[in-house]
Amino acid sequence: MKLVERKPAVLGRLALAVLVIAGLLSFGSPAQAQVFSSCATFAEYHQNDWTIYNNVWGNQGNQSQCLRVNSINSWYVDSTQSGGGIKSYPNTSVRPGTPLSQMANAGFTYNTSSAAPSGEDWWNWTADIWSSGNQDEIMIFTSWNPQGPAGGWGTQIASNVTIGGILYQSVWQADPGWNVLQFIPARQNNEGYVDALAVWRWAAEQGRMRNTTFDTMQFGLEITSTSGVPKRYNLNEYHAWWTNTSGGGSGI
Repeated sequence: MKLVERKPAVLGRLALAVLVIAGLLSFGSPAQAQVFSSCATFAEYHQNDWTIYNNVWGNQGNQSQCLRVNSINSWYVDSTQSGGGIKSYPNTSVRPGTPLSQMANAGFTYNTSSAAPSGEDWWNWTADIWSSGNQDEIMIFTSWNPQGPAGGWGTQIASNVTIGGILYQSVWQADPGWNVLQFIPARQNNEGYVDALAVWRWAAEQGRMRNTTFDTMQFGLEITSTSGVPKRYNLNEYHAWWTNTSGGGSGI
């Protein structure tokens, strides 16, 4: 190699020292410090009206999932699950507890990433909205695995309906002891915006609800299987809000 220009030795040593120091600083300082970490089955992190849950409800007593919270807007789980049946629903939750007639708006933006699927991996990122007394559950899917067209369970009650700017290829209703509505979008999205109140209003206007009080709004990940090996799932960024006609509300 031919050197076009030779720098003085002292400058070269100074530059090397700066690079070494910078490298040590970057190595020792994480990009984002965690504010909470737990492998407890029902671990919770609270900030004002909002709660992040580990919620390993289908695999109780087993430390098969660890929750790491970066902030109220960002968390991830390392989960190891196998077999059938939903094992966990780590999520961010808030409780508006407001009748539909008094709701002004409710929605959220999200950015998610999931471990590359393999084997028997089965999961879905989903908003879960409940009416008072857990009489109604509205599930709004955003992404899922296995890949391909997703179907709900129960009875299909609508197809190709646009609500809040999103085209839902199918809407399903089931009754496992409470009223469950599942909204399946025409395409998966790892990031986007969901008008949660628009979906709630649509369900009420269709006469598909037993109770229309907007009680609890959640967004998170249902995990059934990770093929028995540890997998990481990230809610990289989440912003949500709700307000009522009296001026009350909350947001993150």
